[in-house]
Amino acid sequence: MEIENNQDDFDLRKVKWRMLSLLDIKEFKIAAQESTESNYEYLAYGAMFESISPFDYAMTYANMLYKDPVDHYGLFDGGKILGHMSFGVCFGQFGAEVIGWVRSGYHNKGVGELGLAYAEQIAFARKNFNFMALHISQKNKASRRVAEKAGFKPVLKMAYVTGGTECSVLYIKINPRIERLARQYGRRPIDVMNSPAGFQGMGHYLLSDGIVEFYGWPFPPFEENGRSINGFAFDDFTARINLSPKNFEPIDDDK
Repeated sequence: MEIENNQDDFDLRKVKWRMLSLLDIKEFKIAAQESTESNYEYLAYGAMFESISPFDYAMTYANMLYKDPVDHYGLFDGGKILGHMSFGVCFGQFGAEVIGWVRSGYHNKGVGELGLAYAEQIAFARKNFNFMALHISQKNKASRRVAEKAGFKPVLKMAYVTGGTECSVLYIKINPRIERLARQYGRRPIDVMNSPAGFQGMGHYLLSDGIVEFYGWPFPPFEENGRSINGFAFDDFTARINLSPKNFEPIDDDK
């Protein structure tokens, strides 16, 4: 009941966004364990923190901060965590995948939208990513509404298991810088977001149809009731756009 009594006491304008630290280890656990039920269906954080031992939690939290190739942020009302978001490795090297959750009792209060707004500032203004990506369960209507309200567009539906009926929807938001560059050369932004032509001084490569096709988005427009795409086709696409000269370096058997 204490949670219910305090939910409406916060002022969204005073909610702050910062990276998590070791000082937040206790508060993060409280927030996560209060939210296991709301996170269980769609995120690993539900099962992960449902009955975790103190030692395992300490190791998990330390690994989040220091071993994961991910930046973890919290939305704070004073010392209270209202939400958690992380920037992780995306399917394309010029994008960032965002994963987040809102503390139980604070859904539908603007916390998720605020978190995505802060995430966009970091992704585009500070880190200069070409795009942001969200993977959301097709059934998770609430999170999908938050994403769409924040300007994300659904571009792909993919089954969790080959041949299965449960699907995730890939949402994309493209950096305005890439959108302007694409318009300048008469290209679709989604065909430019994974291309090195997005780097400063390399836009002229968008004059090449071959380069645009190589890095371009090969999938048909998203349809809510359409068929999900083949997972192997998506793997083929990601392998191509992330191709690097390092992939062709000879193997040194002496090492």
